[in-house]
Amino acid sequence: MNKPDSKNSILVIGAGIAGIEASLNLAAYGIKVYLVDDTPSIGGIMARLDKTFPTNDCSICIEAPKMYEVQKNANIEVLTNCEVRRVDGAAGNFRVRLVQKGRFVDSAKCKGCGKCVEVCPVTVPDEMDAKIGGTRKLIYIPFPQSVPNSYAIDNRCRYGKSKNEGACVGGCIIDCIQCRECPIAKCVKACKEEGADAVMLWQKDNTIDIEVKSIIVASGLEVFEPPTGFYGYGHYKNVITHLQFERLMNAGGPTQGDIVRPSDKSHPRKIAWIQCVGREKSCGIPYCSKVCCMVAAKQNIITKEHDESVETFVFYNNMKAYGKGFHEFYRRAMELGAKYIKGKPSDVIENSRTGSLAVRYEDIETGEVNEIEVDLLVLSAGLVPNSRNKKLAKTLKVAMDETGFFKENGSFGGDPLETCVKGIYLCGGAIGPADISESVTQAIAASLKAVLIK
Repeated sequence: MNKPDSKNSILVIGAGIAGIEASLNLAAYGIKVYLVDDTPSIGGIMARLDKTFPTNDCSICIEAPKMYEVQKNANIEVLTNCEVRRVDGAAGNFRVRLVQKGRFVDSAKCKGCGKCVEVCPVTVPDEMDAKIGGTRKLIYIPFPQSVPNSYAIDNRCRYGKSKNEGACVGGCIIDCIQCRECPIAKCVKACKEEGADAVMLWQKDNTIDIEVKSIIVASGLEVFEPPTGFYGYGHYKNVITHLQFERLMNAGGPTQGDIVRPSDKSHPRKIAWIQCVGREKSCGIPYCSKVCCMVAAKQNIITKEHDESVETFVFYNNMKAYGKGFHEFYRRAMELGAKYIKGKPSDVIENSRTGSLAVRYEDIETGEVNEIEVDLLVLSAGLVPNSRNKKLAKTLKVAMDETGFFKENGSFGGDPLETCVKGIYLCGGAIGPADISESVTQAIAASLKAVLIK
């Protein structure tokens, strides 16, 4: 790979909506951008959502055009399955070592025909949708609008860890790196029969050294995973998180947008949401995640749009409607029939015969202890830092705060979006919980700071 002039290159770490927006803004200024993400596709969480609040516009309809624009932009080099391994130097001349892990499929040759998936003998739970019935094959595409829009092979297949599950790869004495003619792998044969020859089980990790003048960290967020047994989560099939419910609503999800109970695939007649899950002392999230109240309002509205006869309940402590149009959005959910109950549930008990859930709670406004029975319970779990932040912070030599987010250099008007290392900037979920519009605004601001660094 030819090394561009470091004076005109910037590295963006993380390819969710913030990283994508920062990259497009930089490219518009004629800057060479390396957009790095450690997953097989760019897009982040936004690519897996159904709608965005407060407009309820289609999430992927907004992001997919930007993803394709990134892919086609001559000033942006997209590096998926890639991580930052080492950073040396200083602002104006950072020397960065990247390691791009093999996806074992040549994206340039892959036609996306899906023949490899048809012959793959092993089905595994999908990482995001497993609890609501989502599955995939060992060779897979993350989601239909993925960029790059090509398949990838699970490491468990490539390195023989799924042989006992029926995988056709993993029984050879000779490793794939020493072999170029695989007579065993069904995906290799199917791909060759289609004339693509894109499956490359012998593909190795690729080390890439680049020089950039500045770095933007847009590492994104993760959704808190409630402890097993918390409000029945992990024990009762019909207790799910708000992200899992989001996937139920999504036409690209495992149920093609049909809102059903995981236990029996029936349509729930009563659904309840519990807000602020994770803020409890036993879970330890010390901050408000900002978006959960509006996510619950959105999901109530869309549920009512699917079937207005469904009864919905929201258990909350404090309503956070801080953005433009947010309060009206919350009022719309109430006008459609969502019942907001100020109170915190204590116990959730499942009826083993019907799968229904009895939720006991104290109504804070009346002081009464009540109980309702619902068919599906949704936990509005908080947003937490990317689990890889700690490793990345050590590599970049930047500070983190006590919650695991990257720390801005100064506070209350100090140096917003800047780190303790000159030339390294932050945006979106790297700093803390943020909605899509806030992440985009920060991304644009961070890209301007990165361009103007001297």
